[in-house]
Amino acid sequence: MARSYYICSHIDLFGTTPIPGIALDTLFLVAIQALAVIVLSKFFHLFLRRYNQPSAISQIVAGVVVGGMGLRNAIVHVDVDNVEDMYGGYISATRILYMFLVGLDMDIAGLRKVTRRCVAFTYATVAASLLVAAVVSSGMYGSMMHSPVKTPELLAATLMLALTNTSSISVARIASELKLTVTENGRLIVAAAIATNLICVFGDGVLSSTTLAKENSDDPDRDSHQIKKGFLALAVVGGALWLVRPAVTHINKRNVGQHHVGIRDLVVMLLAIWFIANTPQYLGFDGMPTGLALGLAFPREGPAARSVTEALGPPVKGILLPFYFATIGMRMNFNTMSGAIIVPGVLMMLLGLFGKAIGAAAASAYLSIPLSDALRFSVLLNVKGHVDTMNMKFAKSEGVWAEQALYAMIIGNLISTVVAGPAVAVVRRKEEEAYKTRHQAIESLGAEQELRMLACAHSAHAAPAMLSLVELLVSEPEEQPAIHVLHLFDAAEERVDHTPYHQRILDDVGGGGPDAVTQMNRIVDLFSRATGITFRQNDIVGRGAALDAGAVCRSAEDVHASLLLLPCHKEQRYDGKMICRLDERRDLNHGVLVRAPCSVGLLVDRPYRNSGTSFRVPSSMATSTKTLLHPCSDRAVTHVIAAVFFGGPDDREAVSFASRLAEHPAIGLTIFRFVKRSTYDTVTSAKLDDGDELDLSFQEGDVDERFMWRFYERYASRELAMYVEKVVVSPTDVEETLDGMAGMFSLVIVGRGGRQPAELLAGLDRWAEAGGEMGPAAEILASNDSLEMGSLLVLQQHTVLMLQ
Repeated sequence: MARSYYICSHIDLFGTTPIPGIALDTLFLVAIQALAVIVLSKFFHLFLRRYNQPSAISQIVAGVVVGGMGLRNAIVHVDVDNVEDMYGGYISATRILYMFLVGLDMDIAGLRKVTRRCVAFTYATVAASLLVAAVVSSGMYGSMMHSPVKTPELLAATLMLALTNTSSISVARIASELKLTVTENGRLIVAAAIATNLICVFGDGVLSSTTLAKENSDDPDRDSHQIKKGFLALAVVGGALWLVRPAVTHINKRNVGQHHVGIRDLVVMLLAIWFIANTPQYLGFDGMPTGLALGLAFPREGPAARSVTEALGPPVKGILLPFYFATIGMRMNFNTMSGAIIVPGVLMMLLGLFGKAIGAAAASAYLSIPLSDALRFSVLLNVKGHVDTMNMKFAKSEGVWAEQALYAMIIGNLISTVVAGPAVAVVRRKEEEAYKTRHQAIESLGAEQELRMLACAHSAHAAPAMLSLVELLVSEPEEQPAIHVLHLFDAAEERVDHTPYHQRILDDVGGGGPDAVTQMNRIVDLFSRATGITFRQNDIVGRGAALDAGAVCRSAEDVHASLLLLPCHKEQRYDGKMICRLDERRDLNHGVLVRAPCSVGLLVDRPYRNSGTSFRVPSSMATSTKTLLHPCSDRAVTHVIAAVFFGGPDDREAVSFASRLAEHPAIGLTIFRFVKRSTYDTVTSAKLDDGDELDLSFQEGDVDERFMWRFYERYASRELAMYVEKVVVSPTDVEETLDGMAGMFSLVIVGRGGRQPAELLAGLDRWAEAGGEMGPAAEILASNDSLEMGSLLVLQQHTVLMLQ
């Protein structure tokens, strides 16, 4: 260690070229620092995670501790330039690779939902920050600038970029770790942070290339050379973005049906990503936007995306990111700490926060966001990250400010990141409370609100029906947020759990057939390509009904789902008979129905139905030449669907679900409402007495009546669905009507029993006992062994439980 310090000192004094041994010694000591940071941050996070603090805070604190140990001084002098040079390569690599992963994981369809809000919020915060920096720039020289400034304009421009900038890496990592990206507010924060960062990166590139910063340069052609490099970088990046989709699609075709691509293809992709993303860096510009753009352009479906994510994810998130955040604290030099540095650093942080807060407050009034929420968002958008993000080394070399100002910037950036921890904890708590106290039901969703779904499957055989149903729910794939698919499979089928990557590749291409995860990958990839919907697969090993039910409910909470779809325990045999193959499936469904944080749908798939079509392939790939007529028009449709309405919240949820299906052009919908003879006669006489008009007091006092009246106005009156009333006298009428649906419909939707009018289901006790968690009406439909009967979906509407 002493030898390294001596040689580095010799280099700094005499300017000689370092020998190869120096790099190895430096790399060795940096590895020790990284190991110490990871261990200490894990220890600190055991305490801080109790208060919903992100791991980035623990890693920054660990960096401060490691920096105070003096390990940095064993590598280089205290001089900031040398510290920046030493950590610069690691920081640049982390920023490029992680932003590529952020782009690859970004929910583009969900992001479109917040585009207008993001543009307004970003514009307001950036404009306010620039204005504040321009106003205070004239007084900053006396407080923290201790060297001559070439021009006041250069100081103002650099300060404006420094105060406006947001660390997109820090915000994206914090939001992803705390699962905020599944909410609209979380996506708004991340999108605004990335947009702000890109604006400042572009401004920094322009600033460093203009004659404003090079007016005293000895090379008069330096400006034109830099501009030419900028156009060269744009040309390389633009060509790469144009070629990335066809190139990755070709690799996916070569590895079709596999969980991973071959090792050679993986190496080629990683090298291409690294080379393209670093091209702007080599030419003197920031490579972070290129990494993000590559991730956004990279196709999500197929083995290529899975292979790249699994190859880059663990080392980047487990090693590079902790060290990245730790270096924020490791750059602090406690020997030079004084009021002349700390006070300006705090002042810089407060000025940035003041500008963001003003912009956020203005945006909140325009976007109807609560002011308290907007101010919390402004705290997150004030996270600065690293000073190298804004090329502060350039600022010092141009005489904008001196070494003390750089230390002040480090202090301000560190404080801004640490302060964001409590703010994001409050945002997360409010999002969780809002989800748990909101009525997570389709009936309560407005037309402008997104439907977030979690679909579960036990095998690749059962997945097509579930994904086909999801596809029919999505009328506009480009506007639908990502659909999460939870794959529950047996531990005996798990073959690729903890094996090395190269061994997983051999398993994929070798004999023995694909494993359960790979089989599910094939189905998900097929539906993703055919429908344009983004599916995100999560594989969980089954550990018993009770534990699996808890895992399913936690997954629904994590993605803030409004609808949870599960396969029913009843399955169809080749002869049409409906049986329960596994009692654990029944126990799992029962546990989910009891604990679910949102509405639940149990799908009874009948893949061997004779007549009509079945839910096995995407509608765009259906090869059946048989078409059906829409019940309200002569339009040809693929599926004719029915919904059964007795009354109660579950049946209202069933009709709400069916109403969304009716908006799909391939669906024809019929609603069957069961009415007791006595009730029907009462309503009929009321109509006659009032001149054939509904009794308004009766309409306003009954939830079911108001609901069905709205349905009739929105769908039946516009010929989007047919409305039929079935008058019943005895339980036999109910059974005959439900059994008569065989051969008529591809899918029948019914509410779960238990909350329906008792008078309509009186006398169906044997079906109620057999139905258990489904109810008598659903049990009648699910137990029908006719090969003409269509599939069945049983809906349970979410019940809000008030927080204690």
